[in-house]
Amino acid sequence: MLTREHDYSFGPWPQPAPDFFEDGAPAVLNVPEDVQKDWDRHVGRRYIKQVLLDTVPSWLWARRNPGLRSVSDERFCELLCDGIFSKFLFPRRDPNDPPRDQFDAPDERLFAAYLDGSKGPGLEPGEAWFKSDFTPMRLVPSDADSSTVPSVVLFKRRADRSYQLVAIALDQTVFDPSHEGGWVAAKYFALQGAGVITTLLMHPKLHFPSNAIDAITRTRLSPGSTLKQLLLPHFRLAMAVNYAVLYGNETVLKPGKIYAPYPGTLEQHAEIVATLWRGLDHPDGTPNRAYPRYRFPMEAPEIHSPYGTFLGRYHETLLAFGRKVAPSITAGRPHEVAEWARHCAAWVPGFPDASRIFDEDVLARVFASIVLDVGVSHSADHYIYGQVDPREVPFRLHMDVPSASQRVAPDPTTLVTVRDNLNYKMCSLMFFAPYVVERLPEIDYGFADPTLRQANAEFRSALAATESSLINDGVPRYVPLHDIATSVQF
Repeated sequence: MLTREHDYSFGPWPQPAPDFFEDGAPAVLNVPEDVQKDWDRHVGRRYIKQVLLDTVPSWLWARRNPGLRSVSDERFCELLCDGIFSKFLFPRRDPNDPPRDQFDAPDERLFAAYLDGSKGPGLEPGEAWFKSDFTPMRLVPSDADSSTVPSVVLFKRRADRSYQLVAIALDQTVFDPSHEGGWVAAKYFALQGAGVITTLLMHPKLHFPSNAIDAITRTRLSPGSTLKQLLLPHFRLAMAVNYAVLYGNETVLKPGKIYAPYPGTLEQHAEIVATLWRGLDHPDGTPNRAYPRYRFPMEAPEIHSPYGTFLGRYHETLLAFGRKVAPSITAGRPHEVAEWARHCAAWVPGFPDASRIFDEDVLARVFASIVLDVGVSHSADHYIYGQVDPREVPFRLHMDVPSASQRVAPDPTTLVTVRDNLNYKMCSLMFFAPYVVERLPEIDYGFADPTLRQANAEFRSALAATESSLINDGVPRYVPLHDIATSVQF
């Protein structure tokens, strides 16, 4: 006879992704009823309301704001070298210093004339080369609905840490300002790549890899577990949000919806999403270090802009709180915590297994990484992208990929249609703009232990102090603390 000690024995559990059985992020298909009802109330109803109420105003906006904006080189750098897009900045360090990186060989070949100084501005002391790689766009070939092309952007970072746009490679053709009209077109295609790959690959890293941890936490840990109390608030709504995106009938990834703005097919969009887990090699088969296979992060992300400073400060605050709570979880080395870690490590590469999880610093880092991803980074990404002008960072483009000989600049008013801008505007309102249900600065873990309750209160105060220190130090407030959610709620 089958028996069970707790009512958590038959909860959700990860499984191989149905469409990417061997190389996709683990899927959770059995969303618990209470999680689904929570989503229906706070997310699903909002979607219905927005389709009913926002479609006409968005269509009017698209009619009144046709085409795209002109984007100067300076504005291009403002967009791609700070905030959410700056996550793509990848450094080429001094090749004469062997322990330090340089670009992958295909990029070295593409930009050789610029890197050696025979073209472009060259480098002065204290300056460095960076690239932003949007080559996963090769997974979405051009069709009648939009032209697309993989792109890599070469930047120079000056000694004052500001960036200068130097060159753009569209596939194997490299453009710089001397290419006149081709240069203008190349910037739009690079911006297209930035928008598509940010929203379908870079940002979803904050959504889908933690799905397995969410399910295992709900199912393997007992109701009274301190670890479960610590983590569950940071998984609220996420499982249902992720299911709706990946497997829902009304997903934003499905072309033809009023809010579906992307070029390509549903299957091609899914290929890009899967790349966040399996990585992506260069076309010649060599590894692309900009797109490695996924590993659970144990440190704050390295982002080469003030956005990295912003996230790093919050990571320090999360880590400090995790270190206060960890001893109450590791004491006595509970078997269920070891099993939780064992299962998480089996599904999520890089997650600490049972032999490491009782190191208090390791457990604290697990907590900090999870909450930085699903709370702070996720909310900040949405807060930033919700303000992106669809006329500067397009998804679809109606022009041919330029040749090196193109001298006439494209007319920005002809590059996207009213339908394109309508779809993008609706997507931005429904999926990019943040809608916070439960706020991180108000979090109450419901701890019974007085010491943990005090740590919870101190954590809320520390979050407020973190925001104040960022403001005092002149770091941009990429998202106000009040607008940081506890979890993936939108």
